Amino acid sequence: MILKKKKDGYQPQTKIQKRISKLPTPELIGWVEASLFAIGRDTFAWQKSNESVLLDELEMGAEALLEIMRELKRRS
Repeated sequence: MILKKKKDGYQPQTKIQKRISKLPTPELIGWVEASLFAIGRDTFAWQKSNESVLLDELEMGAEALLEIMRELKRRS
């Protein structure tokens, strides 16, 4: 869930952003690896079953991965 910035420039943090910001960098690296694995697994499962719920899982995983990558970029 990507939030648009408000006109005053303030954008409230989502729950995942808050949680990610509190984690140490080595733990975030583990999250990246786990997210990539889960995305691959769910993609494979979706190809076999065509269940739309798997697409929801894929989307959530991709959004989490994106937020983790943004946090790692901020820390660099």
